[in-house]
Amino acid sequence: MANTPSPLPSLFSLIRSTLAPDVQPFLASKATLVDISHTLEDCIIRNQLPSVIFTGFQESSHWREETQRYLELANVASSICIFAGGIPPVPEERHIAVTLAPDDPLRQEWFLLVLTEWFCTVLCGLDNQVPVEREADRSFATLLTFQPEVVDAVLNRLIPVVERYRPDRAAELDHARTRFPPCNPRGPYLTQIVTEMVSHLQRRYDNQRQLADELKVLNERQFTLEETIAQLAAPVVPLFEGVLLMPLVGTIDSRRAQHVMEHLLSSIAEQMADVVIIDITGVPMVDTAVANYLLQTIRAARLLGAQVIITGIRAAIAQTMINLGIDLGDVRTRSTLREGIITALELSGMEIRPRS
Repeated sequence: MANTPSPLPSLFSLIRSTLAPDVQPFLASKATLVDISHTLEDCIIRNQLPSVIFTGFQESSHWREETQRYLELANVASSICIFAGGIPPVPEERHIAVTLAPDDPLRQEWFLLVLTEWFCTVLCGLDNQVPVEREADRSFATLLTFQPEVVDAVLNRLIPVVERYRPDRAAELDHARTRFPPCNPRGPYLTQIVTEMVSHLQRRYDNQRQLADELKVLNERQFTLEETIAQLAAPVVPLFEGVLLMPLVGTIDSRRAQHVMEHLLSSIAEQMADVVIIDITGVPMVDTAVANYLLQTIRAARLLGAQVIITGIRAAIAQTMINLGIDLGDVRTRSTLREGIITALELSGMEIRPRS
């Protein structure tokens, strides 16, 4: 291999300057670039089209993923020239390998140039070098064209690169190029290519729609599960006629507090309860927010004609409420559930006493 040559300007810049001013690059993931490249290559393989192919991989590791595909292409194409950051693991007689220097601009580009008797095309993607978690999600500014004058300009840029890196194979490649002068598309092949690209788009859309439908179902199931858990976490238990008990266990956030209020109020209305006991023995902490939730629930219950008793206020919680300045006002409170039940019975005109 010759001494490392000085870098040449990028293909992407050349293609963009040669195309019409109103042709703008589109953003494509690596997965999309692979799809487009495979579509162009599949047209060659499926139709057994004699051709000359120039392709650029940023790293030799990317090339290894395509080894089998390029072995198939080598059985059809007249010549294949591969530009990469390493040496492709394919016998040299099956292709022309151009190992690019680390600072060569082509190392930041993904490109595929195809020459056939029926059409010519060039695909080029410039790596945006944005960190991503998945290799397939790497993004490229991308250009695709079937214009002969653009393809010819790219060829005139690539041949000198081959002459600098591989002077021993440059004449061979230049001769192969002359067999297929860049031409406007004709025959059925452009239709095949466009049809396949649209099919790729439709398959991706179908996959995304299926994933969206599955996600919707999962969200609905999760919502139902959360509703069930909320109901289990805030049950309303009828103790006696006109007396309800709601034991609260665990941390109370805004969503759960809303459910507690709705569930309790609907139970009061359905069972025409006169007294409600809210037991907070299992609530680990009562802060300003929790106290406000309780007060709102109590006011709403009173509007329905029910009296409310709060039980389970431990000494530590009482001290915390005092320090926070939380005042439950005229709300009936009892330290234990037992005392709360006795008070509820008294308010209902009932009592528990031993049998004679």
